Amino acid sequence: MAKTIRLFNNLVRSKENFIPQKAGEVLFYSCGPTTYDFLHVGNARALVVGDLFHRAFKALGYKVNFVRNFTDVDDKIIERANELGVDSLAHSSRFIDECLTDMNSLGMIPATHTPKVSETMNEIIEMIGSLIQKDKAYVEEGEVFFHVPGFSDYGKLSKKKLEELQHGKRVQVDQKKKNSSDFVLWKPAKEGEPSWDSPWGKGRPGWHIECSAMAKKFLGKTIDLHHGGVDLMFPHHENEIAQSECANECEFSKHWCHNEFLNFGHEKMSKSLGNVVTIRSFVESFGGEVLRHVLSSVHYRSKMDWSQEVIEKAIGEIERIHLFVETFTKTKQGDHPANQSHLEEVVSFLKRMEDELSDDFNVPGALSIFFSMIRMINREYFGVLKDGEDIILSSDLRQSIFKVVDFVKQSTGLVHENTSEVLQKIKMAKKTLSGVEALSEEEIEALIEERKNARVDKDWAKSDMIRDRLKDKGVILRDNPDGTVSWTFK
Repeated sequence: MAKTIRLFNNLVRSKENFIPQKAGEVLFYSCGPTTYDFLHVGNARALVVGDLFHRAFKALGYKVNFVRNFTDVDDKIIERANELGVDSLAHSSRFIDECLTDMNSLGMIPATHTPKVSETMNEIIEMIGSLIQKDKAYVEEGEVFFHVPGFSDYGKLSKKKLEELQHGKRVQVDQKKKNSSDFVLWKPAKEGEPSWDSPWGKGRPGWHIECSAMAKKFLGKTIDLHHGGVDLMFPHHENEIAQSECANECEFSKHWCHNEFLNFGHEKMSKSLGNVVTIRSFVESFGGEVLRHVLSSVHYRSKMDWSQEVIEKAIGEIERIHLFVETFTKTKQGDHPANQSHLEEVVSFLKRMEDELSDDFNVPGALSIFFSMIRMINREYFGVLKDGEDIILSSDLRQSIFKVVDFVKQSTGLVHENTSEVLQKIKMAKKTLSGVEALSEEEIEALIEERKNARVDKDWAKSDMIRDRLKDKGVILRDNPDGTVSWTFK
């Protein structure tokens, strides 16, 4: 049975029980990227938040029909393609592939559907036609506008009042509009732009109508949850509500969730500000696991400041998690009874984590509890052994720990399959941050082997000298319970 979730609904500006239309099933739409260039880490926040929602719903017992679109018809795409002298749809197709590469590097699980605007044109044209027929939209010289005053609930999401929306003071208003707040549903064809046939002439859709048509095509007239960045609340999501509810004559989305900005130097990260770090460049330097952890470390409704300290904290936490998981996978099952208080504590950790995730998808809260379990198990079981001694756990305790680890893995994507590969990436990420270049990996491994031989010979002075030498070079050693030695950079 699916667990009840408390969700902050921006439609009412408060937290409420999330009640899907069909018990245990979620119809979920998240605004995807406009594919005209490599994505930056600000884009990654919305992508990772959408993926966290998807994962959390599934981990808490829901069946999820999740749609994340690609906007492959847009002014930015056309402008960039024209600059490069290439076809705009071919240009967008290239960056859809680049986006998928970035999503994979961030450990995102596939959405149920990933529609493109260019493949939803029939549905877009049909919805525009319905709005015209219902006198909610009008045609002027081959251009179709939605008439905002014709929708009495306009502003119910953003809490803006139509009479307070001032247009034309700084930007000239299109004289074809009946009202300055009216927005475009269909644009007439221009030379050098892609176009499609329609009852109003060749052209292409406006931005807002695209998401309404794609949501309806794959999820139906009314959906359970709509997500996007807080910058999309107005006008994009407000316009989606207006056109969808007028066309379909029913509520568009029951719940609305928005993630806050990623701030770079206390400013919103954007290409226009020139403070852009692409997902690709960050992943090449630090790994997608680090970026995912950074973006999951702050609650989705809180602004996040991008800094080296945040990156260092994420690196340290990933290392702690995967050193624990690596040690846990080497444990052996014993037939002795579990320490009852420890078993009960681990079982309670899982319940508390489920409670945190079901409270407005509080991933940082769930992670805090996970680290509490790691500390307890390390203290009671992993840190009291002699070199080479097996770690024996009762079957009940071992299974309970596994359930917690697996829950974190499935619900957050912050536990990764190949621990040794992740820990190797963490070494390199630390090296990148520290700027350590003096020793190669081969030199480090050779010194570790020399230290191992010194310890066998009980030459403790030499062993300490090698450890100190490595430490001076920014290399930290860890003597594991099974007698092996791990290393990483400071």
